[in-house]
Amino acid sequence: MELMRTTATLLIAAGLTTGAMAQTTGLDFTANDCAGVPHQLFTDLEAGNAVIIDLVMMNCQPCVTASNAITDNVIPNVSDPSRVKFYSIGYTNSITCTQMNTWRNTNGFTHEVFAGMSAQTTYYGGMGMPTIIVLGGGSGHTVYYNEMGYAAGDDPALVDAINDALAGATSVSETTLGEVSIHPNPATDVLSISGSWSTVRVLDLSGREVLTTKLLNGKLDVATLLPGQYVLVLSDVEGLSGTARFEKR
Repeated sequence: MELMRTTATLLIAAGLTTGAMAQTTGLDFTANDCAGVPHQLFTDLEAGNAVIIDLVMMNCQPCVTASNAITDNVIPNVSDPSRVKFYSIGYTNSITCTQMNTWRNTNGFTHEVFAGMSAQTTYYGGMGMPTIIVLGGGSGHTVYYNEMGYAAGDDPALVDAINDALAGATSVSETTLGEVSIHPNPATDVLSISGSWSTVRVLDLSGREVLTTKLLNGKLDVATLLPGQYVLVLSDVEGLSGTARFEKR
């Protein structure tokens, strides 16, 4: 027997839809989580992560069930759990961090939570909670999953969507949009970058920007970076962009 998808249904305000919209790209946001740590969605994605956005309301048992399943059954079964970020966000601007922190602590969750963001709810069409979105694909900021409600039978589809999101991001290991190539990789002192890129941002795998600079003759000095994996986010004077991943030794 097919499992019933469960949602907490809301009265719909005029102008908002009842079903998830078929968005193909994510809606960026810059916000502090409820522990005070700053985040930018697109920076997280451009660092090669998959991001799960979980829109929730208070007193919503399906929201709790879904968050437990994502934590316990979905993320541990994807190809690289270390590159998955899980964000629960209040579905409306009236939900405060005090409420979200209480919800988090009461249910024993450890993932990041954010106060309400009505713009996210409107954009993804979610007016039945939870609404779950999976994003990835690096600089493509691609939506791989967008569904209202949750049933245990959704777990395999969520795992597949997250794996696709991670694969879309890691395909930039040597070449990416605009035929970017980099060498040597791993690099110790100087990284050579093909193409006519004018500006580069260097992100660590948590999405934190560690360096922004102009490129001179396609050369990037990486000597001062700590050993580890990094993502380059490149742009040129015509507004084109590209990404590439490299290792600093």
